[in-house]
Amino acid sequence: MEHSKGKMRPSLVRASDLRPAEADGKPTGGRAEHGHFAAGNRIGIDARFKNTVRKSLGDKGAQGDAGIVASDSRRVFGPVLRSLPSEAPPVRALLTVYARHQALHGYYTALAERAGLDTAEGLRFLEVADRQSQRAERVLVTCHDLARVHAATAKEGTGLAAVLAEAAAADEPTTQHSAVVPHAREKATP
Repeated sequence: MEHSKGKMRPSLVRASDLRPAEADGKPTGGRAEHGHFAAGNRIGIDARFKNTVRKSLGDKGAQGDAGIVASDSRRVFGPVLRSLPSEAPPVRALLTVYARHQALHGYYTALAERAGLDTAEGLRFLEVADRQSQRAERVLVTCHDLARVHAATAKEGTGLAAVLAEAAAADEPTTQHSAVVPHAREKATP
């Protein structure tokens, strides 16, 4: 605040009052001496994987029906990925398959509606849409399971093999319990 013309007025920050912040240096991990990314760096590998996932969803610049399916699959991919407990690369890869089938289901359903739901052509489109929805459902169930396993491995800091071995060990008490039950019945019978 400053006093000007008999009144207290807010003062503006002057450029001379501002101190330039020190810029952080570039990260050194995965870079060569000249600052460019070096071959085999983790950032580049992840970027290639993400590019492959984008290609699986469809070409963003595609025109016509292919563009409709590609944009629908991208719209499905993002929200579903956010709802999963893990975004591990295998989960992302499988989720692209789900998003694509879901988008194709919507596309063929729209074609069936345009052709007429009670016409032969409309019924053929509905059959294709039904197959796409069945595939999408199966893939989504698998994707959820895979995401849970990867979330558990990240949480516990263990490898995937350890989590699967633990899941297999969880099935053993059920088997042992059924083996104990006949023995208990034998004792109860005179």
